[in-house]
Amino acid sequence: MSHVMGRMMRVLGKRSCEDVVAVLQEYFEGSLEPRLAKIIERHLKDCPDCEAFARTYATVIKLTGELPVEHIPDELRMRVRRALRERFAPE
Repeated sequence: MSHVMGRMMRVLGKRSCEDVVAVLQEYFEGSLEPRLAKIIERHLKDCPDCEAFARTYATVIKLTGELPVEHIPDELRMRVRRALRERFAPE
């Protein structure tokens, strides 16, 4: 079972805030099965903290999707790539 499917099954079972947040990306992509999406929507309706988090998450996705790549300074791009290589380099 994939990592995402494992999270989905947990959400179907207990619908904790942590589990709902774990599948928000898939929820916003529209890749969750309809039954699970309805469970997420119900949780967001009933949980003001998760609803606020989801609203912020959606706004960040929208705004970052609108950023033109050419406006990212080369130096910053290089620093980010270097930091990612160092962070995820095999030991």
